[in-house]
Amino acid sequence: MGRLRIMVCGAGFFGRKWLEVIRARPDCEIAGIVSRTPARLDEARRELGLDGVAGYASLDEAVARAHADAVVVALPQMLHRETIVRALRAGWHVLTEKPLAMTMDEARAILDASCARRDRVVMVNQNFRWRPHTLAFARGVREGLIGRPAHLMLECRQQIRRTTVEAWRERMVEPYLLDFSIHHFDLLRYLTGDEPHEVVAMSFRPSWSWFAGNSAAAAIVTMASGLVVSYTGMMVAQGLETPQEGLITLTGELGTLHLDGASCVSLLGQGEPRPIPGEPVPESDLGRGLAQFVDAIRTGRQPETHLGDNVRSFALLIAAVESARARRAVRVDDLLPDLARRERP
Repeated sequence: MGRLRIMVCGAGFFGRKWLEVIRARPDCEIAGIVSRTPARLDEARRELGLDGVAGYASLDEAVARAHADAVVVALPQMLHRETIVRALRAGWHVLTEKPLAMTMDEARAILDASCARRDRVVMVNQNFRWRPHTLAFARGVREGLIGRPAHLMLECRQQIRRTTVEAWRERMVEPYLLDFSIHHFDLLRYLTGDEPHEVVAMSFRPSWSWFAGNSAAAAIVTMASGLVVSYTGMMVAQGLETPQEGLITLTGELGTLHLDGASCVSLLGQGEPRPIPGEPVPESDLGRGLAQFVDAIRTGRQPETHLGDNVRSFALLIAAVESARARRAVRVDDLLPDLARRERP
């Protein structure tokens, strides 16, 4: 197989990051850039030195005129369903930014389109999994360093000032839950190896928030094993911020694993605190995600964050939104009653 030709949908912040990552791989090439904003497209090509790369005003135009094998979807999530479904119908492999969609109905439409093209890879980029410290944390859990875990605390405080095209995030009703919390909900599953069972959540808008909707949230998540998760987060923090992954403390019968504000992991409760060294990720977290995607296309192996896996993280997000709106507990499995028939064997 020759070089993989990858179309990039989106010329904004994340689209440009993906263009850089694709360009860095000798076995990949940029097939084109889709952007409905000509000025943004021209700016991206100029900044990255991609003057010879074709630009398209729509995915339909790209499908009709370009030769591509795959697509990276770096668009706002309200555009994910139509873009992913169209790309699959064109026969392209899909690597999409998260969150997967806006609703469970949209997620099911994507699952159905994927089932109709079982020979195509569909992967969701959950790049927080592929950072040295989160890899180290997960390794500590898998190696049984704390025994059976009972309680996890995750608190994230960020100040997100980067604006979005047409202020789509600034105008969202639930900007924190629908645009940011998927990182953490996916990390809960990855770090613990456990699945969410039920969530009780609330979202709110701090008085100083520059977002129109709820830019903060808190939740209690019960996992299938009985593990209890205490989760808080906001995107309008003032003065004291955490890393993007947050501060994470997982307590088990033999000790505690803690990810601190310096992105260092420690094992505590067994004598002197013991640092857990991070795992090197020379290609960056996005680079590792692209490597998994390319490997899956070439070998037929499922990538780690394949569609069937990621929809479980997405279901926790939607359950939290429903809980915050209804002010009651929501069972995550109730949102996935027909997942089994849509999953790939």
